[in-house]
Amino acid sequence: MKRQSVSEGPGTPGVQLGESAVRTRVLRGGASVFAEHGVRPASVEHILKAARISRRTFYRFYEGKEDVLMELYRLGTKDLLESCRVSLADETDPLRQIEHCIDAHLASARGLGRLLFVLGGEAQRHESALHARRMQVHEELTAMLCKTPTTRRIDPLLLRAVILALEGVTRLVLAEGDEGRNVSELAIKRARRTMLRIATAALAGEGPGVTRLPRT
Repeated sequence: MKRQSVSEGPGTPGVQLGESAVRTRVLRGGASVFAEHGVRPASVEHILKAARISRRTFYRFYEGKEDVLMELYRLGTKDLLESCRVSLADETDPLRQIEHCIDAHLASARGLGRLLFVLGGEAQRHESALHARRMQVHEELTAMLCKTPTTRRIDPLLLRAVILALEGVTRLVLAEGDEGRNVSELAIKRARRTMLRIATAALAGEGPGVTRLPRT
């Protein structure tokens, strides 16, 4: 494996770290920096201090803080998609599949809190590089859901709308929890109930006074 000399701080000798170790340091440092400062106030200098690496080493792998931001968001959304993919493969009941996907999303909110709030807010900005990835994730989730027996004939626009609504509930809970810094377990349970109601009512709700499901 290619190895780089990494300085752990002013006046200290460099140590030899492989590329994987450098990237791990940068991502961990970047996660703490973005969570603390937000996206725009954060700087490469902040990340260097948090990761304890030299500027020279940083620029061997990243062009700037935006690259770190994108990699953090890409890895987080990749984990979310994989969790949903596994849930859909292991469960045959479509509403249970939705429930598992909601649980996967809330697990991220529970575990990442502040960082998820910051990254999610940045991804909502149309001019952000994260926005295109967010739309790609929505498309992939919609495609997964379209393959279930119950939803395959439902207009994909409804599925996209449900995904947006569920995302919005999560963001609201994070915002009310001091922007992700203090999200209680009670708030997570409340969000889960709300998200399940939205998803199940939208996809399976039928009866008098209920608008018919839009189908393709």
